[in-house]
Amino acid sequence: MHDQLISTIETLNPWLVDQNASIHNESHYIPRYQTAKLLLPEWDNLWLILVGPRQAGKTTLGKHLCHQLIHVEKRFTSLLYLNCDYLEIRQWLKTPAFIKQAQQYFRLKNPIIFIDEVQRLENPGLLLKTIADLKLPIKMIATGSSQLELRSQVQEFLTGRHLESLVLPLSFAELNEIEPINLTYGCYPAIVQSTQKKLILQQLYRDYIQKDIIEILKIGKPDILQNLVSLIAHSSGQLVNYQQLATDCQTSIPTIQNYISILKQTYTISELKPFVGNKRKEIKSNPIYYFIDNGFRNQALHNFTPLSTRQDTGLLIESAIFQEILKLRAQHFLDFKIHFWRTQSGAEVDFILRQGQARLLPIEVKYQNMTQAKISRSFRSFIDAYQPQTGIFVTKDFNDVVTINNCSIHFISLTKVGKAIGLVEEWSSQ
Repeated sequence: MHDQLISTIETLNPWLVDQNASIHNESHYIPRYQTAKLLLPEWDNLWLILVGPRQAGKTTLGKHLCHQLIHVEKRFTSLLYLNCDYLEIRQWLKTPAFIKQAQQYFRLKNPIIFIDEVQRLENPGLLLKTIADLKLPIKMIATGSSQLELRSQVQEFLTGRHLESLVLPLSFAELNEIEPINLTYGCYPAIVQSTQKKLILQQLYRDYIQKDIIEILKIGKPDILQNLVSLIAHSSGQLVNYQQLATDCQTSIPTIQNYISILKQTYTISELKPFVGNKRKEIKSNPIYYFIDNGFRNQALHNFTPLSTRQDTGLLIESAIFQEILKLRAQHFLDFKIHFWRTQSGAEVDFILRQGQARLLPIEVKYQNMTQAKISRSFRSFIDAYQPQTGIFVTKDFNDVVTINNCSIHFISLTKVGKAIGLVEEWSSQ
């Protein structure tokens, strides 16, 4: 081990040279819902892979887990944290021999090996597989920020050797509140905790698009990508028109589809495919895209005006509900699918959750004043056609429960959206 490498490791791991140094600042930590499940002893012999967008809290969650395992549960005694953004770290991690070197030099016993941004390694999947197959008495944690790289470089090597957990920006439940400021600037931890939200969001967005996507993934036409992000922000929640996007970006449809795939796999946007049952008149073609965080969408639009004066407030609320459903599914390791429903005649329901082939949960977002429990004609059409047992209407400020055609429909105001998400979790667990 050369001096520069040792210096970098000691900088990243101050607790290796100072026993009083803390692994993690617990006083500023916002608890994440998947923590309890990730701490279960049955994962101790597997790689724990934390995936998700940069700055969503993967490293923070990983260090919190290490703190709990070492200082609270005392299942392990030391931590070696390795950040692959550093060249000397990447060069050192070419073979599993680094573990023995670290154990000897730093006198590590029963350690946790935490490799951050593992996709930066030359062949991460093979390295992690080799380490897992050695069956050493160590805890193994790794993080990654890009599905595009992880799926090809890591996941195919780790079948049966890892547990994967998707870490997204903070949910309203984790924040214990929903405020207009969260709908405007989003829920990335650094932004939630900052007094300079707009500035931090601008920096995060710029780093994410320019550094993480354009530079690292070597995007050949960065101007087209940035224009595409803005166009998707404008058309979020609508059926995508690849031909129109190609025309507006002055490029080909395959290029648009390739860049959209990159945006999905780097956790910028998420795709909803249409729900297709047994009705011939349902739309079966193009998907809808939502941003995974409203702050990113607003930054792409350069629009931070108050919700009360915006023309797209309803879409922001609709996007937020989708994001909360997505986070619930990830946090609790649920397996339902999320669709939208539209027919050629114009009937539509914002979200259809499907578990298996038969269990359905329709969700409609109507951010408007209501004085009585009244569903839309489209929602009624879906209930009549598929007879779900439960439905959810997210409203501006109205709450009620009614039964229509044997379907229990819950009208829930936005401020009580946690109740709606709780119903989704209850439905999925049945």
